[in-house]
Amino acid sequence: IRHKLVNMMMRINKAQNLMEQICYQMDNGISSKRLGAQMAMIKIEASKCMEYCAREASQIFGGRSYLRGGTASRVERIYREVCVMGIAEGATEVLTDFISR
Repeated sequence: IRHKLVNMMMRINKAQNLMEQICYQMDNGISSKRLGAQMAMIKIEASKCMEYCAREASQIFGGRSYLRGGTASRVERIYREVCVMGIAEGATEVLTDFISR
């Protein structure tokens, strides 16, 4: 379990550092048009991080993570929302195509 938690923490820190880097560049006058590809990259990275962490948390809690009540109800809700957000926020392929241009 410790290894899973460390891997989740590393992915979260990576996504947070990328986001802070983009925010720093925007604060220092770089236009959002020039940062469009980087913003798409962080969106993809953050989405993958969220999916990974929700899946790993579900694995840690086991069968309890699929029940709506009890101690792991937050894990169930987050896991369900992550799956829906992947559909609603736009396909990763579209963002990847945008980055490649």
